[in-house]
Amino acid sequence: MANPRPVIQVSELLMLSAFRAMPETQLEQLAAILVGQTYAPGQLIFVESEPSVGLWFVAEGRVKIMKQSLNGRVQGICLMNQGKCFGSCPLFNTGRNPATAQALDNVTLFVLPQEQLQHVGKADPNFVAALLHVYSQRLESLARLSTSLSTWAVADRINDVLLTYADRIESQRVVILTHEELAALSGTVREVVTRHLASLEKAGTVRIEPGQITLVDPSALTLPCRFDDGELAVT
Repeated sequence: MANPRPVIQVSELLMLSAFRAMPETQLEQLAAILVGQTYAPGQLIFVESEPSVGLWFVAEGRVKIMKQSLNGRVQGICLMNQGKCFGSCPLFNTGRNPATAQALDNVTLFVLPQEQLQHVGKADPNFVAALLHVYSQRLESLARLSTSLSTWAVADRINDVLLTYADRIESQRVVILTHEELAALSGTVREVVTRHLASLEKAGTVRIEPGQITLVDPSALTLPCRFDDGELAVT
């Protein structure tokens, strides 16, 4: 179960990119109705097809969004980091969670309950418009995922995940994901990711270290992939 946290402050919302453009009056309304929750690494936040409770915002940590096919295979959709929102958007009245969400690290979330959103929306349509703009940014990510899974080679999908989820640490770009997590996000299996990373490391494009992958030459990861040896057509 999630652990509740104290009342959310406006100053906390200003630290999140999703809320920085909102007027202070709207932030005060939001802080009053948001519910804070914390989760441990690996803990499920919600499960696909269960009733949706609202819109979720990441205050700290990373959340993995994934779907499971009828044959049991798990497809990673994306990772949500600080400031991002996810879940079945109450603005669209979808009713149920479209995917499963799992804490990747120690995670702090701010939840906007569906009934609260409907109440505030009636009082301030501009507030709803601002939230809709934040949520609509996720549609671009989903469109990109659809394109990559249907038209890109596996090697290109792995490279794209490396570029998308690289964090800048000092002067380096570093990916802190396991091979299994990379496989889920790129729509393939762990063995294929391991093989591809080995070819990238041999070419001097990445450096594989305990707990992280350093992008030595990020420009070599752009499309089309330079390291597809034919074996990576397997999905």
